[in-house]
Amino acid sequence: MLRLTTMMLSLLMLCVFFLPCSAEVTMDMVAAAWLFDGNAEDFSGNGFDGDLQGGKFVDGKFGQAIELNGTNEWINIAERIGSFEEITFTHWVQSTGRLNGWRVFFNNNGWKGGDIHYQLHPNNKVEFSINGNPGGNDAFADFAFTSEQLNKWVHVATAYSATEKKIRFFIDGELDAERDWGGNPGVLDPGRIGDWGNSRQWQGLIDEFIIFSAALDVADVQSVMNDGLQTNLTAVDPKAKLAVTWGSLKR
Repeated sequence: MLRLTTMMLSLLMLCVFFLPCSAEVTMDMVAAAWLFDGNAEDFSGNGFDGDLQGGKFVDGKFGQAIELNGTNEWINIAERIGSFEEITFTHWVQSTGRLNGWRVFFNNNGWKGGDIHYQLHPNNKVEFSINGNPGGNDAFADFAFTSEQLNKWVHVATAYSATEKKIRFFIDGELDAERDWGGNPGVLDPGRIGDWGNSRQWQGLIDEFIIFSAALDVADVQSVMNDGLQTNLTAVDPKAKLAVTWGSLKR
């Protein structure tokens, strides 16, 4: 009897050990979120609604996405979002052209000390920049958006921690590169999604463009990538202190 009980406990422990776990992303981690489901509103409720300069809504990874033409279309973000010791950008993108050229995800207007520029470099690699950061302004992923990725959805996430002095790039939910870099906070002032100074426009689709005020780990990134913000994010009402699913709020 003792032996049977021991075997059953061992099996139970194995089952628990191999159960898939999911990370929890909470509402207070979201600085801004543009899901592009028919509009450019900031879904976080923090008020950073985008002003569309052209573009059209098409089928996306989750609901709809915004499609930009690569010449004169972008989304203006008119308000300062904040200064960040830790920050993560996550988004689905589909590039349809403009290889070997600058292509902006999100760039502050101008380029002063502390400004964040987040874009594809002409070398086709994801580039994250903070003006004046120790170790150089720029950090690069290993992954490059070459002709093989044209017209394909790719999930990109970039997590920076000034406290850790680390930056991590994730592609399709997997760690692509980790660098020792930085130490200064990054600033998100008024800027644009898909453009910088009427240049460097994104050509293609963007969906679920989210900025977190935390350095997400791989489990968090995979959670948002696989299920979308609306079903993964747990929102906490600051008055009622009641946890509800973000998906139920949207529906």
